[in-house]
Amino acid sequence: MGNVITNIQSIMAFSQHEEIKNPEPKTLSDRQVAIIKKSWEIPFAKPLDSGEKILYTYLEKFPHNQDRFAAFRNTPIIMLKGTPGFRSHANKIMGILGVCIDCLGKPGGADEIVRVLNEMGKNHRRRGIPKKAFMEIRGIILDTLRDLCKLDDEGVQAWSDLLDTVYHVIFTNLDEKKLENK
Repeated sequence: MGNVITNIQSIMAFSQHEEIKNPEPKTLSDRQVAIIKKSWEIPFAKPLDSGEKILYTYLEKFPHNQDRFAAFRNTPIIMLKGTPGFRSHANKIMGILGVCIDCLGKPGGADEIVRVLNEMGKNHRRRGIPKKAFMEIRGIILDTLRDLCKLDDEGVQAWSDLLDTVYHVIFTNLDEKKLENK
């Protein structure tokens, strides 16, 4: 339990600082992959609803990030729920996670995960999305999965390790902007 709490606390502490370090990628054990794949069945059974819950909770908890979404920046959050544009973006979140999870443990899967995340990272870099915004939604993703899937500490740690790897690739792309400006 200590590792999970320490990991989540350190994630939240990172979001308080301007410079957020790139997390180290993790090698998932077979058991972690099995936990992730099995628990993913629950939110993926209703991906639009699950994605909408993540995105809505994210914007509710961190309303300053709504301005980053051109499609619904000037719409009161209460009016977004259930709208096609909002659910479409929520579906993108679930799609990225779905590809990552589907590729886990498959031959060539790691390369496909990196390819998809590189593309997503570059798109978010072009739009100027900071690491802090990703760290904020990370906590929402973990909380949502823990609640929906009734994850124990081992399950939360498995998902946290997966997200470290996901964020490693995304943050590497976000950091390329700094390299371009030097």
